[in-house]
Amino acid sequence: MQILNLEKGLWFQMGKGQNWRVVHPDMGAKQLTLNHSLHSPGHEFTQHTHGETEDVFVILEGGVSVRQGEAYTPISAGDAVFIPSGEVHGTVNTTDSVARLISFQSPPDMALYRGERDLSPDATPKPQPGHKSAVQITNMAKGGPVFGKPGNWRSVFSADRGAEHIALDYMQLGAGEGFQHEPGKTEEIYVIISGKAEVKADSRQWILNAHDVIFLGPGDTFSLSQTGTKPLTLIHCWAPDS
Repeated sequence: MQILNLEKGLWFQMGKGQNWRVVHPDMGAKQLTLNHSLHSPGHEFTQHTHGETEDVFVILEGGVSVRQGEAYTPISAGDAVFIPSGEVHGTVNTTDSVARLISFQSPPDMALYRGERDLSPDATPKPQPGHKSAVQITNMAKGGPVFGKPGNWRSVFSADRGAEHIALDYMQLGAGEGFQHEPGKTEEIYVIISGKAEVKADSRQWILNAHDVIFLGPGDTFSLSQTGTKPLTLIHCWAPDS
């Protein structure tokens, strides 16, 4: 188990935005990656594909448009996007303010970090004429309710929606609410979006805030409870056990 932060990742080149890898194979991850991006108005995250990798990205602040060739679909804070493997996609900040995004991939795509996906406009992949996009866009707060969980817990993407390698939940916890994370067989990531949390694992204890990240390996466990005066909002991503 590692406690990380979105602001302390390793920079990588992709288009004109600022991009950092936070969870990645070079720090021990084998099944999941987590990236953090800040894109000013007009900046584009180059159109690309991921081969066998599935991709989920979440808008934390501002808005962008998902680009697939000449098709642009606007999305804004609170929206999440599922990209099936092999689907051409990119993002363009078509707004007048900075956009903050995070993205998860499974299995990891190291070509992204080596710059092999950052191609010139003439070389970027394009959807075939007549292609019907399989990209899914949803507001996370409107995901399917997960019963028996504390607070407002929502399933956003899972095998039920066609995802094979990756799953995403969204949750909001009120005053004093919390949960015990049950150890799993695969890697998992929690990202705190807003609020404050107390986290305990074995004899260790942390107070975590917005943009803090919990990276879990198989068998890791912890307890978490909401603290402070504001509700706690988190995203939970994991690699389903195949």
